[in-house]
Amino acid sequence: MTEKPIGFTLCDQDIVIVRMRGEISVFDDLCPHRGTRLSLGSVKETKDGNCRLECPYHGWQFDSSGDLKLAPQRPDLAGHLRASVRKYQSVEKYGMVWVCLEDKPHYPLPEFHLWDDPSFHYVAVPSEDWACSAPRRVENYTDYSHFAILHDGFLGDATVPEVPAHEVWRNENKLENKQGEGAWVRVPIDTAAWGGKEMPTDPYIRFLVDWRVFMPLTCVLNILFQDGNRYNLIFHPTPMNAKKIRNFTVATRDFGDPAQKDTELAGFVKFIYDQDKAVVESQRPEELPEDLTVEMHVKGVDKYSVEYRRWLLELSNQLAR
Repeated sequence: MTEKPIGFTLCDQDIVIVRMRGEISVFDDLCPHRGTRLSLGSVKETKDGNCRLECPYHGWQFDSSGDLKLAPQRPDLAGHLRASVRKYQSVEKYGMVWVCLEDKPHYPLPEFHLWDDPSFHYVAVPSEDWACSAPRRVENYTDYSHFAILHDGFLGDATVPEVPAHEVWRNENKLENKQGEGAWVRVPIDTAAWGGKEMPTDPYIRFLVDWRVFMPLTCVLNILFQDGNRYNLIFHPTPMNAKKIRNFTVATRDFGDPAQKDTELAGFVKFIYDQDKAVVESQRPEELPEDLTVEMHVKGVDKYSVEYRRWLLELSNQLAR
C-alpha cells in the first residue's frame, strides 16, 4: 500500500513527507531536474517490491535515500546522473513526525512516557494553523495567570485569580516547575449539570498543574485531579515561518468512556484553543522581545515566562555562533 506525499513548510523550508514501505522519509520538496514540488507526485512500487517517490512533471524517481533511480526519458543514464534530493533526519513518535533541518539535532526528542501506558486513552487533536510565533504560543501554554481570566469556569475561577506559588528550574533540556503546598487550582462545578442531585460538600473541582517545556518548543502538560484522575497533553506549536504555526497536540486521560474521547477529550482541547487563539494572534510584537524590559513582568506571577525567555535567548545566541 502506498500513501500520497505530504507537503509542509517548516521554518520557511518546503519539505515533503512520504511513507515508503512503512517507513517515513523527509526530503526537500524540490525536484533537481526542473524545480517541481515532489509533494505533487506519487509513490510508485517497483517490481522488486521497493518504493520510489516520483516527480509529477517528468517522472523522475527517487529512492528512500533521495538518490535518483530512474529518468524515464533516458533510462540508460540510471546511476550516472548526479541527481539527488536532500533527505532530512526524521523520527515518527507520539503520533507525530519530528524533522531535523540541521545535520545534527541539538537536543534529543521530548519525553512522553505515558504514550505506552495502556491505562490511558489517546486522541490526536485536529491540527490548526495560527498567525503567531511559536514561542508566543509556548508562553501562552505555560502562563498560569491567564487561566482564571480567559478560561474562567473551565481552567480557573475569576474570583480567585492569584497564581499558586511555584518553583522553576532547568533540567538538562527541560524547563520544569513544581507548585507549592496548597496550590490546587479550583474551578466551580456546573450546578446545572447536577440536575437536582445533592451537590458535593466542596463545590469546586480541584487539580494540580505541572508543565515541562522541552526546549525550545515542546510542552508536556500533566494535570492531577483531587480524585486521582489524570489528564495529560503533549503539544508542539510547529513554526511554519516566523509568524505562522501549526498546533500539533496529543491528549490523554485515564478516566471516562474511551468511546467518547474524540468528543470529550479533543473537543475540550479545541474549546480552550478557540478561547486562546484571538488573544495570542493579537500580541505584538509577534516575536518574543529579546529585551525583557520591553514588556512588564510581575514577580512570582510571570516566573515561568521569564525563565523561558532567558533560556530561549541563550539558546539562540549559542546556535548563532
